Amino acid sequence: MSNHLPRQFWLSVVILAIPVALQVLLLSLLGMADVMMVGTLGASAIAAVGLAAKIHFLLLVTMIGLGTGCSVLVAQYSGANNVRGEQRTLAASLLVGSVLMLPFTLLFGINPLWWVSHITPDPEVAALTARYLQITALVLLITQATVIFESALRALGNTTLPLIAAALSVVANVGLNYVLIFGHLGFPALGVEGAAWGTLIARMLQLVFLLIWLYSRNHRFAMRPRQLLTDAFARDHTRRYVRFATPLVINHVIWASGNATYHIVTGFAGTEALAVMGIIVPIETAFFALFNGMANASAVMIGRALGRDDHAQAWQLHKIFDRLVIGLVVVMSIGLFWLYPWLLKVFNQVDEQTTVLLKHTIWLFCGLVWIKVLNMVRIVGMLRAGGDNRFCLINDTIVMWVFGVPIFVAAVFLTDLPFQMLYFLMYVEDILKFIPARWRLGQRKWLKNLTRNDSP
Repeated sequence: MSNHLPRQFWLSVVILAIPVALQVLLLSLLGMADVMMVGTLGASAIAAVGLAAKIHFLLLVTMIGLGTGCSVLVAQYSGANNVRGEQRTLAASLLVGSVLMLPFTLLFGINPLWWVSHITPDPEVAALTARYLQITALVLLITQATVIFESALRALGNTTLPLIAAALSVVANVGLNYVLIFGHLGFPALGVEGAAWGTLIARMLQLVFLLIWLYSRNHRFAMRPRQLLTDAFARDHTRRYVRFATPLVINHVIWASGNATYHIVTGFAGTEALAVMGIIVPIETAFFALFNGMANASAVMIGRALGRDDHAQAWQLHKIFDRLVIGLVVVMSIGLFWLYPWLLKVFNQVDEQTTVLLKHTIWLFCGLVWIKVLNMVRIVGMLRAGGDNRFCLINDTIVMWVFGVPIFVAAVFLTDLPFQMLYFLMYVEDILKFIPARWRLGQRKWLKNLTRNDSP
């Protein structure tokens, strides 16, 4: 690596990581704002919006898997200076995403009450959830397109535009919620339906903003309809994208299912445990936001190096990111440990026993989070940058569903372990995942140029 690269490296990390981290934080705050604003309407409204959000989240995970596949391939094509490869990847991603989301869009839009009533016993909650899903049915297709465009732009190094579009969506969503849920500015008070309309309009504005920016600047992704359709139906390239993205989608769905299982089972450990998890999850989300950005930065920078066949630089970038992430997570863990008394004051409405549990949980988090963060950046960033999706899928699935989840479920239902030990057991899969991921990186089999058989 040349002597001037360290400065270039730091600039690239800031440009690629920080906007992604801020976008993750924005979306987390939006989720909290939605719940708080609907909360004044009563328990049924909260339950309905929460259930609808969980259903949307499971599909969003699928979208993110497709977006990740698009991002990795576009990053490598970018390193190979293959603009047509980038465009064909974007077109294939949009086609596959639309085909996957269309059945769910119809399922949401056409009489969803008949199936929603089977997953919640409360008829009022079922009716409110069904109406919310019906109004937001088109959100699936809109969000899929948005995720694909944002993933492709990030792979080219443009992380600022997705951040601005997300910020616009968040501001619009909160403003529309205020107007439509409660009936301000002359609009009728629509309650849960108002929250649904707010979500739909905000997502439409986000996609329209992205498209206006792309086409007003004649961007390489501002393809004319004819070219978009031609590239989308280029069989060889689309098949290749499907083969590449399928393990990613399955991996994301398996991860989301396991993550949901941990939180659902925690409810059986007692109300105090559930209360602590309700407080610790937003803290974790905020903490992990920066490292989501770091994983994105490592994937783009390493992917570009691999697309140029510069394996030496890709390997060097991997080592630099490893050291950088370890340094950051240590500093942030110490900072959180130092700030935890202030956090306890923020949540002083909980009882004394829950406060003690929260304190011990934060201590455990500070001591163990480095394992989860390193796994995140190594697997989501480095290994996937080289297209090592099959290993990531096998490793994640076996560790989570053969060891992590069964051990945690058994501990909750078959033992009387204190919550601190149960929280520690949530990290078992990360501890077990750490060694195979490190071993796989050391093998260097993931250092692959995925564009070699696709000339510009």
